[in-house]
Amino acid sequence: MNDFLTRFRPSAPDIDLDFADTRREEVIEYVTKKYGKEKLLRSLPFGTMEARGAVRDAGRALGMPYAGPDRISKNDSTRMARTLNDD
Repeated sequence: MNDFLTRFRPSAPDIDLDFADTRREEVIEYVTKKYGKEKLLRSLPFGTMEARGAVRDAGRALGMPYAGPDRISKNDSTRMARTLNDD
């Protein structure tokens, strides 16, 4: 820990870890019991997706076979991107 503490960083760094969805609640329960609820932060990643990737991910989330969303994502992707970016 001393390697992390310098005059430029007077406090310990945050710890950022990812866990498998199947045991996520178990890890959250353990950390809450060990360190207290006030020490636990549940955060979500933020990012942007391109239209084609968004279509494929939506299809996967809906349980569709890969071929359908993949075919849709390849249909006139420039028009799709413009539509998704319009205000």
